[in-house]
Amino acid sequence: MGKRSPSGRRFRGVFRRRPSLVAALVLAGLSCVMVAAACGDTTETPPSAAAGGSAPPQATPTASRSAKPTPSLSKTKTTASANSSGPVRIVFVNVGQGDAILVQSGSHEMLVDGGPGGAADSVASAASKAGITDLDVLVVSHMHADHIGATDELVNQYDPEKAYIAGSCNSTLDSAFAASNTRVNQARRGDSFTLGSVKVRVLSPASTSGEANEDSLVLLLEVGGKRLLLAGDLTGPNESAVGGICARGPPLYLLKVAHHASRYSTSSTFLDDTDPKFAVICVGSNAYGHPTPDTISRLKAEGTRIYSTQKNGTITLTISASGAAKWQFAKSSKPVTSAGGSGGSGGSGGTTAGGSSGSSSSGSGSTVYITDTGECYHRDGCQYLSQSKIPIKLQDAKAQGYRACSVCDPPT
Repeated sequence: MGKRSPSGRRFRGVFRRRPSLVAALVLAGLSCVMVAAACGDTTETPPSAAAGGSAPPQATPTASRSAKPTPSLSKTKTTASANSSGPVRIVFVNVGQGDAILVQSGSHEMLVDGGPGGAADSVASAASKAGITDLDVLVVSHMHADHIGATDELVNQYDPEKAYIAGSCNSTLDSAFAASNTRVNQARRGDSFTLGSVKVRVLSPASTSGEANEDSLVLLLEVGGKRLLLAGDLTGPNESAVGGICARGPPLYLLKVAHHASRYSTSSTFLDDTDPKFAVICVGSNAYGHPTPDTISRLKAEGTRIYSTQKNGTITLTISASGAAKWQFAKSSKPVTSAGGSGGSGGSGGTTAGGSSGSSSSGSGSTVYITDTGECYHRDGCQYLSQSKIPIKLQDAKAQGYRACSVCDPPT
């Protein structure tokens, strides 16, 4: 073999003796390649420009994925802060004798109760004015006809993603939920969820007793630093429990008065606990005397400003993120100052599926009926007597601590 050149030995010596230098050179070369590649990603010429044509506007990352179908708004909601930090709108829809309340926060919408039969058009009109085309959440406070009469129609129209209920649904509503693929949740005290910027807490019931009004699903909404209570037809011991919970926080800004301001709800103790600044009564023409003079007097004694859908029409309350509030009324803007009901003696009111109604008073020797486990006494034929029915004299029922059922309105 011939002699190796001195230069060849020199370079072999360098590589043999200086491995750290070799590694540094290799790493430096790789870094240059990576930098060049990265720079090429951000400056790549669009194909049309390379061919000599005009370069199209550069697409955003989301636009470049437009081949994917856009999800239905009823099942997928935008989470951008702009859609949850704006004003919140609460609409108390005038549906006559019944409840239907829309809550809107950005692109997030909720309906609390659907009103009596025939109310679907009124709710849909109010929803359209608010720009509502679908629902994230539907709440059924309880299964009385003046709260769910039109609910199945509204479920079919707005396809709510979720529903919260306190008891079991009737077959009509069950079918509507199934057809709309609505996820139905049994709600209990302590549950909570958010609707855009609105925090929603379930305050009642802790458990169900079988007395629908008493078991009403009660929601506390926190909006712009204000607290709003939607009380369904709450009455009895659960009303006391809700009052006790509210008393541990600041006064209510608004109370949706329970049970259309019947005499069986909104006690003085409850009002002392909640201290509402404003009250809204969802009520229409009825034979029960709603709103009753006693309840109006208790609200006025608390210093609460009262509105009703019967006098003021559909009522819209808008609350900004800072807490500024704006009220709008479809009819008069004047508050309610007296009962001014449409007759009746101030009974329980609220028609029910299969329940009787009407107020009466008779002698203490009248026969009423109790159940094995209930706390109320009833008229013959009341729906809550389906499991057990025990006759008892009215005076004995009252002496034993039973109270009048707020659905069938037995003699007092």
